[in-house]
Amino acid sequence: MSKYLKQAEKVSVPRHRHCIVCSTPIAVEKEFCSSTCEDEFKRVERKRKYQLLIPMLIMFPVLFLILFLMRR
Repeated sequence: MSKYLKQAEKVSVPRHRHCIVCSTPIAVEKEFCSSTCEDEFKRVERKRKYQLLIPMLIMFPVLFLILFLMRR
């Protein structure tokens, strides 16, 4: 066994998880390291939701218009 494997076995990392936004190690029961990261996450999620919703809202009327024009 190499000396590197022996050293790796000795290291004990306490149970933790990482902040979703900045990857800072935090306690297992938390999701974010600070309210700033939580606000940033909510802002990005809201933006992502609208980026998905707006094209869908545009696509359906256009599709119905095309279908309506094809029937004539």
